[in-house]
Amino acid sequence: MKPIPCLLDAENNTAIADGTVAAKIVRQQKKHLWQERAGSVVDTVVLHYMSAVNILPKDPYNFKAILEIFIQYGVSAHYLIDRAGALYQLVPEGKKAWHCGGSIMPEPDSRKGVNDFSIGIELMAAPDSGFTEDQYRSLAALCADIETRHGIKKYVGHEDIAGKRAVALGLRDAAKTDPGPLFDWQHFYDLKSNNGNNAGE
Repeated sequence: MKPIPCLLDAENNTAIADGTVAAKIVRQQKKHLWQERAGSVVDTVVLHYMSAVNILPKDPYNFKAILEIFIQYGVSAHYLIDRAGALYQLVPEGKKAWHCGGSIMPEPDSRKGVNDFSIGIELMAAPDSGFTEDQYRSLAALCADIETRHGIKKYVGHEDIAGKRAVALGLRDAAKTDPGPLFDWQHFYDLKSNNGNNAGE
């Protein structure tokens, strides 16, 4: 599946509440919601979930509301996958997205600042929603494709790098819990493996 471009930058005229993505980013005196990687080699993919449930409880997967959240909090991810499996690219893979914050890889790796060497993928989901089969399939295909461009060695959840250990080390104030226990890692790996095996067909 080809990603739908929707970059979080000052060129994106997608309409959101009271303006456009571009206008709101410029209002924050920014050109885009990413920065240069400074030569880091990408070898990790970080999985997250997010929704607009706190501001739109009756419409938690509203795409434009989720874009607004990214801009409001000055955060970003490389990709966003909606409940139907539609894939949006928000940040170029060659740039450093702001999706991890204070973070540290699991032992024995223990590298800090995971944004530097990772690609971040957000799945539209809420704490108790679980994930759709369309999302799993889109995610698996995307990750198999990413592996053709980068030497990915590790897939981690946001909770694995920004959880209680990161808090204890003083890297952040609060622990992250996504994608959480409802994310089926084995199903994801099985689907990704099948996508990789079919890549040359």
